[in-house]
Amino acid sequence: MDLDDLLNNLGGSGGTLSFDITSLLKLPIILILIGNIFFAVLLFLRVRILADTFKTPENKIVKAIILLHTGIVLVGTLLSLLFIILT
Repeated sequence: MDLDDLLNNLGGSGGTLSFDITSLLKLPIILILIGNIFFAVLLFLRVRILADTFKTPENKIVKAIILLHTGIVLVGTLLSLLFIILT
């Protein structure tokens, strides 16, 4: 093998630039997932403020449901981000 051949093969396959559409779509999907977490946190805060403002017997149930929703959104988003990063 010649030194020129070795230097020509260093750049990859024939020196052409490869482009993959999935790498282009990863950033918007990650931004949407971060927005989803932000929305869940805002919903959690809004419901807590409303539950603290109006005293009703269902306050603890509503707080528990919203806390469960926020946890599910957080875990689902982190799993989605993991799958996106791994692909």
